[in-house]
Amino acid sequence: MVFFSFRRIALCGALLPCLLWAQLPERGVVRHATWAAVGRARVLDTYLSPQEYAGPSFGLVHFTDRRARWGRGRVSVQGLYTGHVACLGTSSVDGREWEALLSGAVAWHYNWFLARGLRLGVGPMAELATGVTYNARNGNNPAQGRLDAAVGLSAVAGWRFRLWRRPFSCLLRADVPLVGAMFTPAYGQSYYEIFTLGHYDRNVRATHPFNAPSARLLAALRIPVAGATLSLGYLGDVRQADVAHLKRHLWNHQFMIGYERTLRLLRPRR
Repeated sequence: MVFFSFRRIALCGALLPCLLWAQLPERGVVRHATWAAVGRARVLDTYLSPQEYAGPSFGLVHFTDRRARWGRGRVSVQGLYTGHVACLGTSSVDGREWEALLSGAVAWHYNWFLARGLRLGVGPMAELATGVTYNARNGNNPAQGRLDAAVGLSAVAGWRFRLWRRPFSCLLRADVPLVGAMFTPAYGQSYYEIFTLGHYDRNVRATHPFNAPSARLLAALRIPVAGATLSLGYLGDVRQADVAHLKRHLWNHQFMIGYERTLRLLRPRR
């Protein structure tokens, strides 16, 4: 098994120069973007099967961007909330596997404005994720549940420009988890042993880039259309782990289409 997909990460990095929201929102203004996503996922979970499963994935992605109340106007707070389901199969083994994942990540970026319309930011990120993988061929242990949390680094780049006398903008965000913790059964351990018999076997394990190298890339293009704002994008989510003698990876690549809106928070008068 190829544990880390360097080719996919390199492809994501190659998008950086060409896919660099540039100006921070005003105080009290929150930008929201919501996308429907479709793509393809590849999943390996050796707790369920030694085979890799692949198939179409469908999801929803919600993104928020606002100026923080601190940081002298240079700090932004971005939220990225994703959910997807995938129906997976393999050419060599009969049977199906289903994958579902929910995640929420919040990042705080300190921003530099290097040129007109160009914004670059970097800062810490915190994420919480949960999900399940179900294998229809298994009898005793058909499903693997997941719960993990991590903190890491996040970088954002935005470019605002005019094309055909209309305002466009591009956004690129990359997240890399560094340290965290995840729930996992040990090799050969059933959920009945953990939750009914109480046989704990270090089922909460620390994660870091050496046993769980992962990364996520979001790229979006904001297009004004007839008074509304259309948004097209790409989401690449690479999650990998080699913990408790079990290996798992999820490579999910999705193309997105959605819309953007801007909301102003009103404070009550005193």
